[in-house]
Amino acid sequence: MLAACNSTPEKHKVGVLMLDDNQEVITKYINGNPNIVRTFEEKDGARTYVFEREYYEDGNLLKEGALKDGKRNGVWKSYYKDGKLWSEGEFVNGKMEGKTTSYHPNGQVRYSGEFKNGIKFGEWRFYDQDGKLLEIKYFAEAPKNDTVDSIQ
Repeated sequence: MLAACNSTPEKHKVGVLMLDDNQEVITKYINGNPNIVRTFEEKDGARTYVFEREYYEDGNLLKEGALKDGKRNGVWKSYYKDGKLWSEGEFVNGKMEGKTTSYHPNGQVRYSGEFKNGIKFGEWRFYDQDGKLLEIKYFAEAPKNDTVDSIQ
């Protein structure tokens, strides 16, 4: 690709999406639309994936978040088909770690809580679609040698 000062990255159309040069379609739906698209950085000929987006079959965004060493890292967000935020949660080394919140389709909080090493921990609060608190649950800390995989 030739570049000049103040140029924008070249884009390529894949299904209903426009991809920058530093993005790769990992999987596609049978209709040709991308399912998983990863953003990468290249250094010394090595490709490192740094961000991932997953799409619904119709092309709307399903979830997105950063990658580190091929695993989820940082805040990941999921979306309803209409684009409204469904959930957001923190990951470290591919496991849920830290705060997580899920939302009703109307935007009200459905539940909020924390994870430690991929396990529910501490106080979790559950709400109805009008924002009324329904329940509070408490979860004890998981043993440090637990090897639970990340929640999808």
